[in-house]
Parts: sequence; C-alpha cells; structure tokens
Amino acid sequence: MFPLITISGEPYERGLQYGAAAASLIRHSIANYARLFAYRRGMAWEDVQREALTYEPLLREIAPDVLVEMQGIAVGAGRTLAEIIALNVRTELLAGIGVGVHHPDAALALARNRAVGVPTHAESGATSGLSVGDDGECTTAAAAPPATANDEVWLAQTWDWQGDQRAACIILRIDGPGIPSFLTLTEAGMVAKIGLNQAGIAVGLNLLRSTTDGQRQGMPVHVLLRLMLQATDVMTARRLAKQIPAGGSSCITLASADGQLLAFEITPTGVAELFPHEGLLAHANHCLDATTAAGECALEPTSTSRERYGRAWTLLQESAGRIGLDVLQAILRDHEGAPRCICRHPDPRIAAVDRNESVCGVIIDLSHRTMHVAAHIPCQVPFVPVTL
Repeated sequence: MFPLITISGEPYERGLQYGAAAASLIRHSIANYARLFAYRRGMAWEDVQREALTYEPLLREIAPDVLVEMQGIAVGAGRTLAEIIALNVRTELLAGIGVGVHHPDAALALARNRAVGVPTHAESGATSGLSVGDDGECTTAAAAPPATANDEVWLAQTWDWQGDQRAACIILRIDGPGIPSFLTLTEAGMVAKIGLNQAGIAVGLNLLRSTTDGQRQGMPVHVLLRLMLQATDVMTARRLAKQIPAGGSSCITLASADGQLLAFEITPTGVAELFPHEGLLAHANHCLDATTAAGECALEPTSTSRERYGRAWTLLQESAGRIGLDVLQAILRDHEGAPRCICRHPDPRIAAVDRNESVCGVIIDLSHRTMHVAAHIPCQVPFVPVTL
C-alpha cells in the first residue's frame, strides 16, 4: 500500500510535515520529471525550475495558502521552492508537446543534470532501438442513484502513467483551519490529485489534448484539484473550474455525496460540462462535448481512449441498478480487448520514459467517505480501504 501521510495545522506547518515525511519520495518524483523534461523538451532541471518560478505570481494570486504550503514542503524536504512548483505545474510545462517526443537535446540536458547532481533513474538513457509509447491515459467511471445498489455515490478511475512513478505515490490526509479535511492520492511533492473531502466532494482526473495547449500560462490542473478538494459544495467547485483559463487540457470528474455527477472538459479556450445519464458517467482521454472536441488534437494510433471509454460505459450500463464496490473493481480490472484495455500492463519493448501502465486504481465511496486504493496494476492487488 502507498504511504499514508497525515498533515495538519497552518499551511506552512503542513508543508514542513509533508516535506519531512516524504523527502525521499519527492526526490524520486524529481528524478522522474527531470528525465521527462529532458526527453520531451530538451530542458535541464535548472531550466525547468526557472520556468516554473514564473508561475509563482499566479499561485500567489489564486492559491496563496497552497503556495505557502509548497514553501513548507520545499524546506521540509530540503529542496528548492522552484522544484516543488515545477512538480505541481509539470502538466502545464509539458502541455502542447506531442506523444512520445524525444527531443534532440535530451542527452545534453541529462548530462547537465548529472553534472549538478540532479537525482536520476537507472533507465534514464535506455531508449535506443525501443518503441515509442503513449503519454499516459486513464479511465473514469462514476455512478449515483438510480444506478447504484444502495443509493450510494461512487467515483472510480485508473491512474495510468509511467510505472516507475508508482514508487513516489502517497496518500495525503490533510486537516487545516477553514477547510474540510480531505484525502488525496497524489505524487510526492504535489499538493493533490484524486481525492475526496469531508464535505462529500470527490474529484478524478483524465488527460486531454487540444491544439491550444501550452500557448500561455494558465490554471495548473493539480492546483485546481486541490482547490476543489477544499470546496464545501458543488457550486463552489464549479466556479473554481472556470476561475481562470487553463494552460493545458484535462477532464476533471466531480462527484458529491448528495448524488451529483459532473465532468468538466477543460481546455485553454473554455470549459464544457458533461452530465450523467440515468446516474452513470464515464470518461477517458478524448473530448465528448462537441465544442471541445472540435479543438482537440487527433488521437495518436497508440491511444486506446475510445476503446476504454466504450468498454467502461458498456460495463456501467450492464450493471445499472446494482453498482457497488464489486462492480467498479471489475471495471478497473477489465482486460477486454487487451492490450487496448482498461487495466493496462507495461510493455517492456517501450522505453522507460514512454512506458505507461495502470499505476493504481482508486474507487471512492462518497457515502461513507472512504477511498479504496489498489496500489499497483488493479488486477494484481486488492483494493484497500482508507477512511477519511
């Protein structure tokens, strides 16, 4: 199971606790993303930090307490604030880069990193002769009455990404003044990802790609997820999704304990809202709204998004009226159409920097404020309950 880290108090104190408890795992995150930036953008880690710091004024404006918490994380972990910001805006700094890009300056960037002692992974240079994969895809399935067995509300997803980042996954339990307590499964050094709060709000995440990604600075999606987890009602969370334009595209699925389901397709040009059908909602990594779909990038041949979305929707419909934990576990473990399936396994023929898989599975029971976590490929491990 992933480490469970509980932090409490004022923002800076919470950050200090987080950084100290997760210092070695934050180092792993930095190694992973330093490598990724070298391959995708040809950037050494010091250049990534410099660009990340341009987000500091925006963070001070939209999430000042979260920025203070990041400062505490940096001190607690013995890292720079720029490194912690870089982890939290990595999606935006990589937005607009094509799938499987290997930048011509990657080797130079990696050499610069080694020269100044940036953490590295053993497989950082192993790409020659290997196939190119995709940049991570996830499958989301949500259900509410009348589709559930006991009038419960569920939000479930796989988180698909580079398998070696599994070693940096944590579950944060955060208690702080003026915000509801919440749980989030995230990457060490980052302030949020998938999670739920005591007010009965839960969020999930899917990557999207549009032609306007990466053209301007915008709302960092992981900061947005954090702000939504600090919301006490759906209306506040909806406003946050539209607060400022995004820098890159994503889909955030929102669920509430009172039975509301809503997916936000967020792009730099706007936000589309998708609503459930008879208590069912699913999403993968392509746009479903006509307006956002008109501006999205064409799916790469390696993408399995349409197959996974179709399969998740079929399985939800087949179980309508009796959906519970067992049904959602089966969906996240489904191998229909393998290898183009929901439960994804790594392909050793693909370079480590491009090799993606279902890092974990998460099933959130909003009615009982419990997050069930499969801390590996979902078909290989049990779902362990973590209660808020």
